[in-house]
Amino acid sequence: MPLKKMSVSNAMNAAKQSKVNISLVFNFLREAGSSNRAHIAEALKLSIPAVSRAVEVLEESGRIIRVDDEDGTARKGTPVYRTSSEYGYIIAIDLFQNRVSAAIVDFSGNIRERIEGFKPGTSDNILNDLFRLIHTCMDFLAANRESYTGPLRAIGVGVAAVINQSTGKLQISYYMGLENVQLKDALVQKFKVPVFVENICSLSALAEKKQRKTSDKQTLVFIEVGNGIGSGILLEGSLYKGNGFAGELGFSLTDSRQNHFMGRKKGYLEKQASLSALAHMVEYELSCGVESSLEPVYSKGKTGISPETIFSHALAGDLLCKSAIDEIVESISMSLHNLIVILSPEVIVFGGDICFLPHIDELFTGPIRNRLAETLPFPVPDISVSSLGSDSGIIGAAVLTVDSLLMEDFPYHRAGG
Repeated sequence: MPLKKMSVSNAMNAAKQSKVNISLVFNFLREAGSSNRAHIAEALKLSIPAVSRAVEVLEESGRIIRVDDEDGTARKGTPVYRTSSEYGYIIAIDLFQNRVSAAIVDFSGNIRERIEGFKPGTSDNILNDLFRLIHTCMDFLAANRESYTGPLRAIGVGVAAVINQSTGKLQISYYMGLENVQLKDALVQKFKVPVFVENICSLSALAEKKQRKTSDKQTLVFIEVGNGIGSGILLEGSLYKGNGFAGELGFSLTDSRQNHFMGRKKGYLEKQASLSALAHMVEYELSCGVESSLEPVYSKGKTGISPETIFSHALAGDLLCKSAIDEIVESISMSLHNLIVILSPEVIVFGGDICFLPHIDELFTGPIRNRLAETLPFPVPDISVSSLGSDSGIIGAAVLTVDSLLMEDFPYHRAGG
């Protein structure tokens, strides 16, 4: 739910105005980083006494703290404030990597400690392993109270699944052990703290917004390309889920001949243009005797040619590798064309395993831009590769969790902010 935009000139009773002022000041400090009372009053068009009362309440509650005037903008002796990162901690979990990753994150969104997870592909019981990982995180907080003085406030989890909006059950889950599991309810019952569960691509979109410090109104699409393909959509700055299935780009059809394709766990685009599809395509051509510089590293009947190897050989001029990459570029470009003409996003960010491949701009994102420039009747959006790497899910889980926790207490921020 988006923060409420407020014009502070609205007439209201004193108690309501005080709550609004406290919310305005707190959210201003979250956005600005740090500031003094005079600057806050000027920016919010509030009186200095009104700001002072709000600051006093926030400081007494531990929500904000006094800090040094690092940029020297405040008059000597004038207190400067910022939000307190030590107010509490979040356990953020990315339940999608080859090894599940977890982190302790403070209220400013800083990753304070990484906790080694487990390999879901070899797990006999993913839910129990997830419980154990969270217990490990809680044990770490308990054992390091001198450095982590605030309490555990909540748990945020990113999942490779569709979340049924009415039942909370995970559907089309990457891991069979979590199919139809009400993960949020299970974690709340087990750990007795607020829990927020969201699709990992949606969380990555939130992470990109935080990283780029984009406008609240910007439409951004994050596209994960790995063994599967998915996307997260921020529509004018807010997470868009539709009825729960928004962003399932991997199920795109790019040809009328695909109309009878019945993918349940893996969509057509994923079967044609994911990194696993790329490897299978090249291995099949090699098995048919197509000439390639990869022949010395290929043993017929065995798999194991990595996307990294394919990209490196393509740059060196291997025609098979270049042709295979061109095919996935063509399929993804067609899906993006349709997405762009519907949503008109300002920004498209690619993430997932594709980020770590060599020469990605020359072989992947650059050709996609060129194809879209040929097919779109208007300017191509800004298309880039995520700089967050494997941290995007963790950061996004923390962003969603902190914002959701603060929404109830601080629902208002300045209009236009």
